[in-house]
Amino acid sequence: MLKIGIIVGSTRPGRNAVQVADWVYSIASQRKDAEFEIVDI
Repeated sequence: MLKIGIIVGSTRPGRNAVQVADWVYSIASQRKDAEFEIVDI
């Protein structure tokens, strides 16, 4: 099965990237042909 990482690349205080990554993950995880994971660097 295909594994796809959703990368959160912002490290600044007050970042909004985590909320965007969660939104993308909620939509992408509905697919059954791949696994998705949020990667917070």
